[in-house]
Amino acid sequence: MRREVATGMALLAGAMAVFLAGQPAQAADLDLRGDYAHRRCHGGGNAGEGLSVGQPGHEARAIAASQGRVKRSGALLTLGKVRLKTKMVDGADEDGAEYEYLGGWTRTGVEVVFVMRYEDMAWRLIDPRSGQSVEMGGPPLPSPGGAVIAAVGDDSLINEFNGVEIVEHRDGKFETHAIDADYACDPVWLGEDVLQLKVLSPKYRDKNGELLAGSLPPSAWRTTQVTRRNGEWRLAPPKP
Repeated sequence: MRREVATGMALLAGAMAVFLAGQPAQAADLDLRGDYAHRRCHGGGNAGEGLSVGQPGHEARAIAASQGRVKRSGALLTLGKVRLKTKMVDGADEDGAEYEYLGGWTRTGVEVVFVMRYEDMAWRLIDPRSGQSVEMGGPPLPSPGGAVIAAVGDDSLINEFNGVEIVEHRDGKFETHAIDADYACDPVWLGEDVLQLKVLSPKYRDKNGELLAGSLPPSAWRTTQVTRRNGEWRLAPPKP
């Protein structure tokens, strides 16, 4: 009897292995933390970002990993109810915009598209089921549960985004909260209600609020937190 049970279990395991081998691989959740690797708070005069956008083949791999959720046909990018058609950026044409699909988060169904315009860039969050979307000024980072997305930035990007953006995703809709923060960088979620980050120490601005001249060392930044209490997001004042 034991031998028959063991044999049956072995056959079942073998059949399951064959079945799983024939299934498409589960797409990995989008992770844009690497886009914050070269931010200003690491010191030096180079405040630019090594962004993971615009690299040949990246969108094709992201679309393949979406397992049919996202499709591209020429200039048309389709995400459920949402259709984005690229119009090449040419000079100061206000209508020009290029779109690159970056990936998404399977636990919430939110997809991310990078948008490039003539003098602006953004990361667009899209709910393909509701068709709702919202743009963020920096690489979006989801909370552990995925219902809250944060982006932090300084003014090194061409859209001059400087501060913290918090987006709450609920019932197919997005709600945005903007928070002033001086040269914010290095964001890390500590929970659904706490975002740890670094901001510039107040002592590196003069009495008129102007940034002091010269290169800023890594020690110029102070670790602080943005927390949610009673539905409101607030930045704890950094220490001088």
